[in-house]
This record gives sequence, structure tokens and C-alpha cells, in this order.
Amino acid sequence: MRAIPLPYRHTMPATTPEDPIRRSLNRQRDAITRGRDVLAADPRILAAFLIGSHAAGTADAYSDVDLHCVVADTDVETCLADAEALMTRIAGPLALADRLPGTTGAVAVAADWLRLDLFFHARSGYDPDRYDAVAPLFDHAGLLPPPRTGDAPPEPPWFPQRTVDMFFFFLGNLVAVLGRGETTLALDGLGLVRAQLVALMCAEQGVRRTGGAKRLSPFLTGEQRHVLDTVPGAGPEPAEIIAAHRHLAADFIPRGRALAAATGNPWPEALERATLAHLRRHLGMTLPD
Repeated sequence: MRAIPLPYRHTMPATTPEDPIRRSLNRQRDAITRGRDVLAADPRILAAFLIGSHAAGTADAYSDVDLHCVVADTDVETCLADAEALMTRIAGPLALADRLPGTTGAVAVAADWLRLDLFFHARSGYDPDRYDAVAPLFDHAGLLPPPRTGDAPPEPPWFPQRTVDMFFFFLGNLVAVLGRGETTLALDGLGLVRAQLVALMCAEQGVRRTGGAKRLSPFLTGEQRHVLDTVPGAGPEPAEIIAAHRHLAADFIPRGRALAAATGNPWPEALERATLAHLRRHLGMTLPD
């Protein structure tokens, strides 16, 4: 089995062996090599591969190590039961190991905060096209696709109808949480409203994100990032929370309308009217013309 060369990109210089950036990169490489060897020696594991930034060639000092395995259907549960032991052999002493509910995988944080995911896919349900970027580590059964970095060209812009509907739903709920004096929940809701704007921006760029929850900037334009970077800061004062929601709505609605028109989709006029009237009536919140 050959080690897979992994390109890394980072902007912070690594000058000495003790530099934390270099140490983190070396630690990830070692975990990948160790993971390949540990998993290949387990007779239950038919194939193993990397996904995420290590497969895409964009890994940096802050990346997770995302290990995925294909196993016989009858071995999924026993592999999951052994996940913590396997991750300990791969990464060393663990500060955290936890199975992810509703999945066939587990996550771990090592004592030095190396982050490791380990997933087991039943052979009968394994889909080689599920992940954009794949880097095979070994393949005893001829199951894995060739390596790919996921650098497919973006799709044409598309209209995310559910995102638009959820934006207005979360925006309108600001009335209830502020009306009850629940400013902490209102701040949580602000994050949900902003997330819908991010999803709309990605659709505007023809991007369908399938991973990388800690990496966003490469998918957005400078103009889009500026909008997100200039959301007014909001603390516990209702006026600050309202101002931040107003900023997001003032961008989302014209942006969404333009995307709907460009893609030939209807805009939810009735939902927009009802939501804005609700906000104006209870909070005095209006949008600029």
C-alpha cells in the first residue's frame, strides 16, 4: 500500500519543528498513515478512504481527518462498537470519543486536539458517488472510485425554495421570541436567519455544499462576504437584534427576488407580505425602500 501524497495550503509560516502549524500538519499526516495501517489490518474492513479537505487537497493545520470504511453489512455494528478502540490506536489517547446518533460513525478529539471522524458504510448501501472528494487509502475488494478532488465546475445558479421559505419563517419568529423577552433565543434565531442567506448566496453561485462545515469563504464572492461581514453586531438589546435582522432581510429579499427571476421560479409574495407586516405591526421593523 502506498502512502497518498497530500498537498497542504496554509498562510501561516512553519519555521521550526516545534511550530504549532507544522506540528499540526505532521500530526494529521501521521494519523492518516497510521489509520491506513490500522484499518487495513482489520479483516472486517474491505476498503478505506479519506473525504473532506485531505481528499480535496485543501487541508491545512486546522483540518479534521475524515476516515471512511466499507465493511460487510453484518460487520457494521461490531465495527461501531470497536470505533473508540480503533480511533485510539490511530490517534493515541483521546479526550473525547462519541458515536454520532443516527449515523454509522463516531467522532474523536485526541489529547492534542487532533479531530478524527471514523465512519463505516455497509457494503450493500455504499455509494461511490456520494462524496465530491475521495482519496482511497486501500481497497481489498475493488469497491472504491479513483481518487478525485471534487473540483467539478459549479452548476448554474438555482433557486432554493425551501431556504427562502425558512428564511421568512425564522424572520417572522423574531416577534415571538422578543415579545417573550427571550433575547438569547432571538440571538440564536439570528444565526438561523443568517444561515439561510448563506445558503441563498451559495445557490446564486451554483454551489451545493456537501461538507466542510468550517470552510465557507471559497464558495462566496467578495461582495457576498462583505454583506455577511457587515451584519451589525448584536448583543442582548432588542434594538440591536432587530437591526441585525433588518440588515439580513434587506439583502436577502432583493437577492432572492433576482435569483427567482433569473431561474424562472415564483417568488413567495404572500409569505413575504405576511412576514413583513407581522414585523412592522409588532416591532416597528421596516426595510429600506
